[in-house]
Amino acid sequence: MTDSAAGKQRSSTRSGRMRRRPPARVLVGGVLVLLAFVFIIENREPAAIRVIIPIVVMPLWAALAGMFVVGVIVGAVWRRRR
Repeated sequence: MTDSAAGKQRSSTRSGRMRRRPPARVLVGGVLVLLAFVFIIENREPAAIRVIIPIVVMPLWAALAGMFVVGVIVGAVWRRRR
């Protein structure tokens, strides 16, 4: 078999006959999205949350998502200062 024939054979197996596994980060991302979806479905009921003085009633997942966003913003500002 010549080099060009071997190259054609390798490229044809890569082109679609063999299915490749997705990268680990795609699998981890998919699992995290699924877990977040389950978390939201399970925590749809309103919860009373004290915000300094007022009491706010909202779904628990929304409160936690809001705190996550605040944490990401604080982390980004803190990192930028260094």
